[in-house]
Amino acid sequence: MAPWRSSGRPWRLLLRLVCVVGMTGCGGVRDGVPDVVVRDSAGVVVQEFTADLLDGVPSLQLPVEPEVRIGVVQGAPEYQWTRPVAGTRLSDGNFAVVEQNPAEVRIFDPSGRFVTRMGKDGDGPGEFRSPTEIAALPGDTLLIWDRRAQRLTWFSPSGVLERELTVREPGGILSPRHVALSSRGVVALGSTSSVEDLANQGKIRDAWQIVSVGPEGEAGLVLGSVPGAERDIAVQGSGAEIVSVNVRGRWWWGEGFAWASTRGVWTADRLTLEARHFDAETGLDRIIRISAEHRPFTPALIDSLHQLELDRAADPEMRALWEADFEGREYPESVPPVASVFADAVGRAWIGLTDPPPERLPSGEHVGVRRWAVFQEQEGVTEAGTAMEFVGVLRLPPRSHPLFADGEGLLLVRNDEQFDVAYVEWFPFVDR
Repeated sequence: MAPWRSSGRPWRLLLRLVCVVGMTGCGGVRDGVPDVVVRDSAGVVVQEFTADLLDGVPSLQLPVEPEVRIGVVQGAPEYQWTRPVAGTRLSDGNFAVVEQNPAEVRIFDPSGRFVTRMGKDGDGPGEFRSPTEIAALPGDTLLIWDRRAQRLTWFSPSGVLERELTVREPGGILSPRHVALSSRGVVALGSTSSVEDLANQGKIRDAWQIVSVGPEGEAGLVLGSVPGAERDIAVQGSGAEIVSVNVRGRWWWGEGFAWASTRGVWTADRLTLEARHFDAETGLDRIIRISAEHRPFTPALIDSLHQLELDRAADPEMRALWEADFEGREYPESVPPVASVFADAVGRAWIGLTDPPPERLPSGEHVGVRRWAVFQEQEGVTEAGTAMEFVGVLRLPPRSHPLFADGEGLLLVRNDEQFDVAYVEWFPFVDR
């Protein structure tokens, strides 16, 4: 596993922790805020929360049914979803949702009625190949990232193409995995290793570089690096004669997650119950973690996971292939604790908690995550700086994943189990 770094400052600096607050003693938590908030010698604020908070009642909840549901089993194409991967909310309450197939941005009014679309499939101006991220900038200008074209596109609120910018290998990143968009700027995360670098290395864990992107697409500050995807890679051939590349991963292997914050990007790793924030201008500035006990990968859990896979395979030959695959699998001692990371428009950080097995959503970009540990900023709590308060574990509908949230509510994508179709839904928060 690659070491954590922030703007060239080694992780070992975190060993030099200094208690700056002593409310009731070191290590406790009161009202969702740790009694100890520490700042390391590199200026990183570190907070650790105890696992018992996960059993409390969250101060935010969702109603049973959404206020707005966008999607149909059969009907007009603008209401049918194939791969809804990103969304945002505009100042007038309209929703903007990125659909990958066909590649476009769809705008809906606050009641869920279709208004217009922006962009289409293609390589020309204002067109997309594989849009994956969207952000509403001041004035409701929409900024979209196209992963395949490696291009940023700006649309006016009325849908007029304002600007495009192709981003090529910022900071040496050859394959951007995540691009965080916010009013503070653009942050790219991805690997600096080529296929040739990884050839025939078997099971490896690549490191993702975190780089701010300049106004003309150039690399800005290198903010740090985090563990990326853990994959088994087999390459046949070499150089220009590569015949095939086989990449295989497991949901319990290491994986990196990232989501744009109001100031930069939150990152997480599937194997560690914590989240790290990188400011777009200064690098790593905050770590929040939960000291939870490990959950063992018991034989009973493994048997149940195998049975679920067999139940999904109706074809006898496919079932036989799955059963043969079970024989060669290696499971870790503990279930990975983190399923994803998310951040909302009011500064809250969300850590998705694992409930195996993960449910793949139609988008292909997300898995369904039911439980989210939510943290929000508390101004002026400690001398170390702004502290994070634990809000609680927010439970979402089955087979869903958040796309956007603000102070009023949550926009999510949900896969309907009965009809196997996707819906985009808006839930207002219920404040307890």
